[in-house]
Amino acid sequence: MSRWRYYNANPRGDEEEDCVCRAISTAVGIKYEAAQNLLRISADLNGCDELCVCCYHLLLEDILGLEPIYCDGGETVEDIAWMHSGQRVLIRVDGHLTCAIMGAILDIWDCSDEEVDCYWVV
Repeated sequence: MSRWRYYNANPRGDEEEDCVCRAISTAVGIKYEAAQNLLRISADLNGCDELCVCCYHLLLEDILGLEPIYCDGGETVEDIAWMHSGQRVLIRVDGHLTCAIMGAILDIWDCSDEEVDCYWVV
């Protein structure tokens, strides 16, 4: 049984390519618009695109103070959700950012089998 649950933090209910904002707002526990504003601030301060990996890394690590944990053992999103089932976790896979809250993967599509390269415990 998959740990994935459909959840769309987009306030308009749109299913668009806004995974960075959706995941950060959900995992950190802030409004979607607040996550958008933080991403814009980080982008302006660092001269980068707000949805670029390097830009949201700066937000997560330099502004929010989260420590990245890198994977190289083939762990999947579901593995990370299971390992941190009592926590909030932001999880990065190739081309996508998602999150798990208390073991449930919350996203608009089931990415539970995707291989993780990095994650942050909130």
